[in-house]
Formats: sequence, structure tokens, C-alpha cells
Amino acid sequence: MRVRFVWLVAGLLATIGTWVLAADREGEPAKPRARSIIAEFRKVDGTKLVLVIRGDSGERELICEYDSSTKFLAETDKNITVKIRGEGGVEREVTKPDTKAIALKDLVSGQRVAVTMLVGDEKTTPKCLEVRVLRPRPNREGKEGDRKPDPK
Repeated sequence: MRVRFVWLVAGLLATIGTWVLAADREGEPAKPRARSIIAEFRKVDGTKLVLVIRGDSGERELICEYDSSTKFLAETDKNITVKIRGEGGVEREVTKPDTKAIALKDLVSGQRVAVTMLVGDEKTTPKCLEVRVLRPRPNREGKEGDRKPDPK
């Protein structure tokens, strides 16, 4: 009986401590966290990149700041095989596109890019960490709508 009471008191103290800590953080800005998106590059505006994200709700513009520490990369036609550690510590081989460094001036409007950025709260502009130009999508021959009827 006494052990249950101790666990009950410990649980209550932990819950109250969590509420107090959460109340202390309400006025503070959120810590920046890394986020990756795939978008279409539109233009450079000073030290900002203008990107277009397409989704179910339509198109929307995203503005991301860049500086001298931002990496600009482009995927090449070559593939490389890399070993990564997965769940449970099991290593497996993954094939991914090789990349090469490019300059900001090599970005062309309309290219698909994968952008890794630091996102804080709504008041701050996201900071670009890496901009990677993706390979063009391969043409899909044989989509459902393009099928020809079976000749019988």
C-alpha cells in the first residue's frame, strides 16, 4: 500500500512539474528545428530565395533566407551506394543520387529543389541550410489513363 502511495505522489509531482515548465516557456520563441521540403525554385530576392510549394490546397510561396554557410548542390546522373544504420542497429545499403556543389547563379527558375531549412516561429523567416537541385523526373510511360485497350 505504501509503495502505491509513493508512486502516486511521484506521478503527481512529475505532472505538476511539467505544467510549470510549460507555463514558463509560453512567452519564449520556439527553438529553430530542421525541416525539409520539396518545392519549385522561383527567384532570388536579395538574400532571400522565393520558392513555390504545390499541394492539395493549391500553390503557396515560401521565402527562405540564405547566407554564405548555405550549401547549394545538384544531383548528377550517377548513383552511389551508401551504408546506413537502420532500426535496431541493422546496416543496409541504400542507393541515392550523387551530388556536386554548384553556385547560386546556377539555379534556374522552375527547377525542383529539396530545401533543408531551420524553422522557428511564425514571426521569423526560415534560414536555408541546404538547397539541392533534383534530377528531372523520368517520363512515365504506361500510366493508367494512357493505356490502350486490349485488341481482341
